[in-house]
This record gives sequence, structure tokens and C-alpha cells, in this order.
Amino acid sequence: MRKVEIIVLSIILILAFVIRLYKINRPIADWHSWRQADTAAVARNFIKEGFNPFIPRYDDMSSQANGLDNPQRYRFVEFPTYNTLVAGVWSITGVNETYARLTTVVISLISTLLLYFLVKHFSGTQTALLSAFFFAFLPYNIFYSSAVLPGPLMVLGILGLYLTFLKWLENQKLIWFILSIVFANLAILTWPIAIFFFLPALYLAYDKFGISLFRNYKLWLFALLSLLPFVLWRIWMTQFPQGIPNWRFLLNEGNIRFKGAFFRWLIAERMGKLILTVPGFSLFVLGILKKPQLQEKSFYLTWLASVAIYFVVFASGNIRHDYYQVPFIPIAAIFMAVGTKNLLALPAQSFNRIISYPIAIILIVLTFAFGTFEVRGFYWINKPQIVKAGKAVDQLLPKDATVIAPYNGDAAFLYQTNRHGYPIVDRPLEKFIDEGTKYLVSVDVADAGIQNLIKHCKVIDQTQDYVIVEMFKECIGR
Repeated sequence: MRKVEIIVLSIILILAFVIRLYKINRPIADWHSWRQADTAAVARNFIKEGFNPFIPRYDDMSSQANGLDNPQRYRFVEFPTYNTLVAGVWSITGVNETYARLTTVVISLISTLLLYFLVKHFSGTQTALLSAFFFAFLPYNIFYSSAVLPGPLMVLGILGLYLTFLKWLENQKLIWFILSIVFANLAILTWPIAIFFFLPALYLAYDKFGISLFRNYKLWLFALLSLLPFVLWRIWMTQFPQGIPNWRFLLNEGNIRFKGAFFRWLIAERMGKLILTVPGFSLFVLGILKKPQLQEKSFYLTWLASVAIYFVVFASGNIRHDYYQVPFIPIAAIFMAVGTKNLLALPAQSFNRIISYPIAIILIVLTFAFGTFEVRGFYWINKPQIVKAGKAVDQLLPKDATVIAPYNGDAAFLYQTNRHGYPIVDRPLEKFIDEGTKYLVSVDVADAGIQNLIKHCKVIDQTQDYVIVEMFKECIGR
């Protein structure tokens, strides 16, 4: 690497780190707090109850995940790779959400570096630096690069897979073969949707071996060793049905696939407004239109096709949850980089080259400005009362107490209490008491039902923001 290249890349990484420190110490009560709380709870329980990645547990004992009671608090979704990493950090720092967020920040910075080297291989230094720049500074990605979610680690695994797989195809060295399998497993186990993003690796293998790739035993071995741990994990999960959330609604709930709303939400609302914004989407489209070298174009388009297939298969999931688009960011950053270079290289005989640079700068600045406006609310703690109430519960109630912390099913409130229990009232209060849960904490103090409990049950603590009640059968329903 040339000196100027190192300097520019270092500046990108340093600024990317600094900007991700914005509200890094916010509690897990921000945007998508329910998913972050579930993720953090598994890591925290590894610290509190002993590390066993094969039986992950979170805090939610309710039946809301799939209709089955879950008193053992099983949490069987993706293999707890990210949770394990956070727990490892917490074993040194103590349980602290700031360090969990910093873990994601570091993951994102490593991904920025991997993306740079990957794009440099196909498109050269300038496009690689621009890709790293967009990946590092898109406001949407900045937020999710400090969220307690597994998505950024899956992205790292995919980028590492592409880069090491390329290296192995070039020189057939065993170390790159092993590393590509490691990264493949990291990606799939961290978030199984990574399977969709193996299509570019298949293209690279075809580009190298042609149709004979199907007779290459090493490629079959790669596929086997990449998928086997995930298959074994899925088989193991079936022993814990109460811990497996319902996921089929993520496919096509309401038959939304290919409906007008599907395209409007993905293209207009997510890409054109939230993630890339209108100016950034323009650069993205310019990047798709360019005619680069065959291998470069085919690899990028295959990658983009993987994203499209993933969007279509998990149609309702991508409409419901904006964090589902995190895997789109690397390839979006690449096409934005290519589009920026395309804008700056318009033919002088047909376009005014004098204003192409100012226009490019304006589009980039507006992309970041509009994106910042869209995600600024993601950092807000819209219900700070749950944090105050959670701290009070942690101080006043026995450590082994289970609690009801109703918050529309969002476990963020329950997580703040540092207790196991229920984020939703999914059964009569008398049944909670019979099952050993007699404490209820609420931030809806003015609610008529809560007022009735305050009047007839034992109040442990009460402020204008919350109330903690100890319930008995005699005080229920009076």
C-alpha cells in the first residue's frame, strides 16, 4: 500500500470510530430495543449463569414467542456467536451496555477494512477508498454499527469469506481454504440469512473452474464444512421447541411479496429515504449503469442479486424491520462508490465536466445530511421511565425474584430490571402468583388496573414514573 493510501484509509477508520461514539453509553431502550434486549440478555446470562452456548437463555419466560410457555427461558434463534463475543468482553469489563456497543463498533471497523481490500482487488484503490468511505459514514450504518445486534458480525463474516475465498482461488493455499470455511461458519451461525450471500462465492468458483467446479472435491468439502455446523445446530434446536420463536411470518405475511407496498417500502422508504436517501440512491443507480470489467461487474451484480433474492424470500421481514437491510450496506456502498466515479468521469463532449465535481460533493453531503435526519430518532430513549424503574427493581427486589414488566411485549423493560420474567401479561395474574411470580413493575401508573393493584396490594416503591407492586391472590380483582 502506498503512503497516501494508508493515510486516507486510516483517516476513514479513525473518523468512523469517533463518530460511532455518539451516545455510545445509551441504555438498551433505543430503536429496536426489543431485539437488542433479547440479544444482550443471552450474553448477560452467560455471565450470570455460566457459559453454555448450546443452551442460550434470555430473560423472557412468556409464551409470546410461539405460544408455548418458556419457564427455562430458552432462546434458540441464531447460534449465539455474537452473544458469546459480548459475554467475553463483559467477562473483562463487567456487564455494561457501552462495551457491548463498542464491540459492534470494532466489528464494523474491521468490516470497513475487509470491504476496502475486497473492492481494491476488483476495482482499484480509488473505488475501494470510496466504498470504505460510504460504508463507514452512511448514517443508517453508523447507528447499526453501535447496536447490540448480530447483523454487523454476519456482514464481517461475509466480507471475510469473499476475501479469503478469492485468495484461495488464486493460490490454492490451505490457510486461505481454512479461513474461508471459518468465515463462512461465522456468517451463517451468526445470522442464517448469510446463506443467501454464498451466490457470489459460487460465481467466483465458476469464473475460476467453469462447469468443472461441480467435479472439484475441494469445493464440495468447502460447502459441506460451511453448512454442517449450521445443520447440526438446527437439529439440536428441535429439542427445545419452546425456545424457537415463530419465524414463518417473516416470509410473506399478508401476501405482501411483489405487491405495490412491498416495492414502495423497500425502494422508496428504505433505500430512497432511510438508508441511501434520494441523493445516495442516485449515485447507487449510476454505479449499476457503469460498464466495468467483466469479472468486477459480474461479482458485484451477483452480490446484488443475492440481496434481491433475500429481500424477496423474507419479504415481510424486510418490510417489518429496517435492521433486516444491514446486509445490503456493503454492496450499496460499492455501487455508490462506482457511481461517484462514474459521475466524475462523464464524457466532456456530452456533459459539463466543470460542475460534475460540485454535483458529486453536493450529492454526498445531502446523502449524509438527509440520512442523519432520518436516523436521529433511533438514538432517542423515548421511555426513560423504564430505565429508572428497572434500576429500582434491581435495588429493591430479591436477586432471584421473577417480575412482570409489561411493555407491549418488548423485553427492553424486563432487561432493565436485571431479572427474569414477563414483558407481557399473557395469563391471569392469579396464575402468575401460582407459578411463583408475585412482583409487577409498571410505568403506566395512571392505568386503571394498575391503580387497583396499588390500592389493594403491597406497594414496594412508587414515584410519578413507576410503581413496584407485590401481589397476593387476596388483592387481585378486588
